[in-house]
Amino acid sequence: MYQSRQNFAQVHMRLFYQMANSFYQIDNNSGLFLDLGANIGTTGIYFLKKLTPNLKLLAFEPDAENFKMLRLNLILNDLEEKTIAENYGLGIEESEQVMYRAATNPGANTLIEENTLNKRYTGLSTATVKIISLDKYFEEKNLNAEDIKYIWIDTEGFEPQVLLGAQNILRKNPAPIFMEFNPQLWQKSGFYEKMMELLSELYESYIWIEEALSTSKAITYPLEKLWEFQNFTADCGELGDIFLIKKS
Repeated sequence: MYQSRQNFAQVHMRLFYQMANSFYQIDNNSGLFLDLGANIGTTGIYFLKKLTPNLKLLAFEPDAENFKMLRLNLILNDLEEKTIAENYGLGIEESEQVMYRAATNPGANTLIEENTLNKRYTGLSTATVKIISLDKYFEEKNLNAEDIKYIWIDTEGFEPQVLLGAQNILRKNPAPIFMEFNPQLWQKSGFYEKMMELLSELYESYIWIEEALSTSKAITYPLEKLWEFQNFTADCGELGDIFLIKKS
């Protein structure tokens, strides 16, 4: 990104912003952008600098080395005062878990062991990281769910646990969600069904991000269609990214 002078995911972030403001009534004058699996800040920092300068950033990154870079990048971009950065992973409940660190891409660090079958994990190392639930965090910090304006989730297959640990917040405020779609890993985790039950309660449809980018058409699909991928068995568990639209 430094060499090209552009963010590799800027097209995705701008589309997320456009769709969120099209399908939701968002007041961008105040509130929170949630960056869950923040890595070194490539998403949250760009979003605040380029799209929502009046929001504050709440970022969670469990990997210690990534977290150091995240803090440094916040300082370099003059966003330290507008950010709450936490060195935690998010899940269903408080725990400690093993993180598998990808040898060639720190952005692919994962809590899902099955993910490490990919070649990029050759020569991997591990670290123990702390996990908390977003519900408990908001309760302890006395934060309001209604202040959440956008949720970006990139947790390498751990998305169901993140969502299930935030179900109280989402029931109060089913905010726009952009997240990776990893059906194979979700099924192996054992939380696919519970996650879908939660999402079906709050959201009515979704948009395939890659399809929207390639066709310039934001086609909505009923959320129930995601059940069709429950037994997806391709070698790569990730099918791309999806945008969730709440029930009207």
